[in-house]
Amino acid sequence: MDKRFYMPVLLVTLLLCACGSQREYAYLKDAPRDEEMPIVNNYTTTIFAGDRLVIHVDSRTPQSTYPFNEGTRRANTSKTSAGKEPDGFLVGQDGNIVYPVIGRIPAAGLTLDELARSIEGRLVEGRYVKDPTVTVTMPSFHVTVVGEVTEPQMIQVEGNRITIFEALAICGDVTMDGLRDNVKVIRYEAGEPTVGEIDLTSASALDSPFYYLKQNDIVYIEPTPQKKRTAYRNEDWPHYISIGANSIRMAYLLVYRWIIQDTYNKYNN
Repeated sequence: MDKRFYMPVLLVTLLLCACGSQREYAYLKDAPRDEEMPIVNNYTTTIFAGDRLVIHVDSRTPQSTYPFNEGTRRANTSKTSAGKEPDGFLVGQDGNIVYPVIGRIPAAGLTLDELARSIEGRLVEGRYVKDPTVTVTMPSFHVTVVGEVTEPQMIQVEGNRITIFEALAICGDVTMDGLRDNVKVIRYEAGEPTVGEIDLTSASALDSPFYYLKQNDIVYIEPTPQKKRTAYRNEDWPHYISIGANSIRMAYLLVYRWIIQDTYNKYNN
């Protein structure tokens, strides 16, 4: 057959292979193009023991809020003067914060809004502030990204929210050897670790509970099967060489003992 026939076939095959490879690495590949896609994933920040919170109280009578904003003023002064993280209010291992005048307030397990409403209720009930508006924020938190990314690292997040795509972008994105359709997220719920999965190649990732990362989340990008096989071979080749060398040595000793030495003894006796 004419060789000129093979050239177009070869080019088409290479193009199809290239398209297939690009599609494997694409994010959100089944998301509709040029269409609005509502995201029903509602993000909430849950408070855990060890978190630091900044709490601010507003009122039409600012003088009544002065004792309750002492922690906020101290936090702002600390950050401005020393360039360090705000002090704020530390959530103790018992799950409580120690709030001025009121004392201990349960915080762990609540969302930021739930804690704000709880403090408002206590301020009104104790007749400390007549019309309080409380704002609770988490000045920063951290998540960790490990595995097949360009720069595995712990990320310090300013504010209350970060998506998994933003975290991966900070780490230089997933490498070509990483699985994008089976990303694992280790999350602590009520003090117990749970492992979830999210498929970044599907539009369903936008509605996943792991789309928004939370305090202390660990994102693990698993290597592809090809990378695992390559790493296995690369790590074990000295072991294989050692086995091969020992096998050759044993074979030589056996040959020498049963063939060469017996033959020598036979002709010299």
